[in-house]
Amino acid sequence: MSKFKLLLLLVSLITINMPAMAGEKVVKRVPAGAIAFHFAGDLSYGTPSELVGYMAFIEGVDGPLFAGDPSKDTAYFTLRITSDIPWPISMPIEPDPALSVQLLPPGIQFTVFFNSSPDPREWEDPDTFSEGVPIAVFEESGLLSNSGTFASANAFSSRLIDSMPIDFNGQRIDFKKMMPNGVTITNFGNGTQYREYNRTVGSSFGATAVAIGGNLRDGSDD
Repeated sequence: MSKFKLLLLLVSLITINMPAMAGEKVVKRVPAGAIAFHFAGDLSYGTPSELVGYMAFIEGVDGPLFAGDPSKDTAYFTLRITSDIPWPISMPIEPDPALSVQLLPPGIQFTVFFNSSPDPREWEDPDTFSEGVPIAVFEESGLLSNSGTFASANAFSSRLIDSMPIDFNGQRIDFKKMMPNGVTITNFGNGTQYREYNRTVGSSFGATAVAIGGNLRDGSDD
């Protein structure tokens, strides 16, 4: 091997191992079909409608994801709907009027935020969930919402449209590398109800995001 080729090999090895040498672990891609993250949230229909939440688990990211006991007030990672939420399209099922089936059209966007010094947050004040640095933006497909007297369930897919890497707990986190094709999210929560504290109708829920294997709505076969 020539000295030139040997030098190129050494440079390549050094470049590849720089994150590890610096003590920084790069979080790898989440396999298609695997859980990408879990979060708890709250949806309120009003003017405007709002959805906020906080993350308790992100695949491959070392914890803790909280600055203290797990809660909305101590979470490092939060999310919020950052576009208008259109009024849903009702899909009546006449034999059971207690069941509400609704479709939200595609295009709703939500943003994931990172706050290295989380402060107390209030469900009725969505701005407290969008403090910090925006690190990922997802755009939703059509969302199907099913709500009864005591429970609700939603399902939709979301493509990743923007991402900014950050350093956290000695790790390099970049949603573009972790879940480049987006996620499919399922929610399960209580039934839609009136809230006295902010005079809106809404529902609280837990949600799970699963990594998508192929590109969503881009026309390719990958």
